Amino acid sequence: MSNPNQSAATRARNEEIERRLTAGENGPALAKEFGITQPRVHQIARAVREARGDLAPEAKPGPRIRPRLRKVELGLWLCAGGGIERRGETHWEAYNRWLKAFLAAHGAEHAATQVPKPPEPERPYAGPVTVVPGTKVAPRAFALSPAMEMVAQRARAAQHPLRSLAGIQERAA
Repeated sequence: MSNPNQSAATRARNEEIERRLTAGENGPALAKEFGITQPRVHQIARAVREARGDLAPEAKPGPRIRPRLRKVELGLWLCAGGGIERRGETHWEAYNRWLKAFLAAHGAEHAATQVPKPPEPERPYAGPVTVVPGTKVAPRAFALSPAMEMVAQRARAAQHPLRSLAGIQERAA
């Protein structure tokens, strides 16, 4: 690592950790040997590679733009941030208008770097039943399985018929 405050011993230790990790030794064994945690082993190896120029440093996200909402004259809401102001009758409306304007203004710089993915063709249905065009399938009436029919008979024998809110009784089977 290229930290000027590091001693030569620390720099040598970090180089050794990176060399051995690259050679194929596993992280937990190196962590135990050097008395550090396993995530720290990988952090050290990454920092050494970045200092050498093998890896590009991780890009930090840009500053966050946090719009401010406040109520202004005649009950309107104002949403302002990033050099853009929008008003609305509700705070949601003001924010949505601001967001659309912000994305329209700043979205062009991000849109140019993204390559649109071609749409995938719709795959034909491959479920348990495939209806072939031109054929007619007669619908079957609903029927319980033999096991469910036996359970339903037991339930009818043990319970009184149920009345619905409309006053209709369960049909007798």
